[in-house]
Amino acid sequence: MSESRQTTVLEENQAARLDSAEDPIFAPVKGTDIRRNLPRHMYLKRPSRFTIKFFFAMALNVVCWAVLAEFDGFLPAAIAIILLGLSYAHLVELQHECLHEHAYRSRKLNRFFGVICGLFMLNSYWHYKHDHLRHHAFLGTPQNQEFFNYRFKRLHSWYGIGFIIATMHPGRYGVVARDMARSLTGRAPDGVERPLDARKVRSEYWLLVCTVAAGITFTVVTGSLFLLWAWILPAVLVAEPAHFLIEMPEHFGLNTQSDPNVLANTRTIKSSRVGQWYTNYNNLHTAHHFHQGVPMAQAEALHALIAGRVEATEKSYWSFYWKVIRGRIRYQNLDETCMTR
Repeated sequence: MSESRQTTVLEENQAARLDSAEDPIFAPVKGTDIRRNLPRHMYLKRPSRFTIKFFFAMALNVVCWAVLAEFDGFLPAAIAIILLGLSYAHLVELQHECLHEHAYRSRKLNRFFGVICGLFMLNSYWHYKHDHLRHHAFLGTPQNQEFFNYRFKRLHSWYGIGFIIATMHPGRYGVVARDMARSLTGRAPDGVERPLDARKVRSEYWLLVCTVAAGITFTVVTGSLFLLWAWILPAVLVAEPAHFLIEMPEHFGLNTQSDPNVLANTRTIKSSRVGQWYTNYNNLHTAHHFHQGVPMAQAEALHALIAGRVEATEKSYWSFYWKVIRGRIRYQNLDETCMTR
């Protein structure tokens, strides 16, 4: 999450184009630009596919909550906590699909499901949308910033310990708490200047305040630690590092601040069908940044059009992580990334 970093202020007509399907503000690209001439079928959404993914994740959550509520023993609890954390991180990837208006044709439905997807990691849908769409517009320029401010420094240090430390970011919840407190005083987070955006972001942080307050009240009244096992531990110990592992490969080691070519400053990773499902096609991130208006359901088709031009590729997630831990992929110049941790 952005930590006291200013986002670029756009004119009203520019802001309206950020989540446009066929006429968004594109990041710069070198070579032939075909983005405004894609065939119509590239813009087809698959609402039923998203709905299945969403309810599968929620069903998994319910099963794991039931296990934690009904069964004693370390092993069932550990398995449930791990699966819940993985599910919470996966739901943030589904939230990402919603904020691009890719899941449904209705903006109200996209926001409704997007808000739910982010609740478990206390992720405001509209705040994420606000910052993330600007990341798409300004990738490859000094104005580029990202919503999640991950640690990109010294990931190769101490024989992999630096990498493990980077996956954990409990401080993000301190930033969330700050933004929730700001909402209670009628203020929006730093960088959210547009009145419409500020109003929606404040309302969602109010919802997060109410959610946390309800959880605290439940715990105090019942004396049960159920929410510790079913929500806090999975979110902090599993979902946070899992989400880092999904998001970090997108641009790590690439120049996102002054390389004006989306085909070079964004990475594509070969993945299994299970990996594609879990990351929600985030492995085809170059295609997504090439044209963010193309729904995630069409990511493979878009990738096929540009595969021969993609400069940063990796044969698997595991090979990428191993190269990072060994220092073969890293930043020599931290001015090439917007991450500040």
